[in-house]
Amino acid sequence: MILWLDHTQRLNLHALIGAQRATVDDMRMYWRVQDTIDLSNEEREIIGYQVREQNGQRQIAWESTRGLAPKEFEFTSDEIQKLHNMIRTWQSGYMIGADRIWLEPLLGQLENGASHGAAK
Repeated sequence: MILWLDHTQRLNLHALIGAQRATVDDMRMYWRVQDTIDLSNEEREIIGYQVREQNGQRQIAWESTRGLAPKEFEFTSDEIQKLHNMIRTWQSGYMIGADRIWLEPLLGQLENGASHGAAK
């Protein structure tokens, strides 16, 4: 299945994956997905990507006025299923306003593709 992800979706999905607990096999699959969606150094420079330390925690930031066009990524049906399940069952929850901008379009793609059997 093809997903079109912008930089905000890629960064947030990457962080969400990094917070998962998983079996070794699932962990390796998640790592492959993270490697696939990770921003290149050039893309990071374009959006003003920064890593900051705050209260001993690593936080990612970028300039909201800068953007990258959505990019196409292809995933297997197993990867799509695991990503969709991970998002739908995320225990920490989301911030209703802040996460809607990246999460709703992603869920729309996942649900549309899953319901139409578009996964490879």
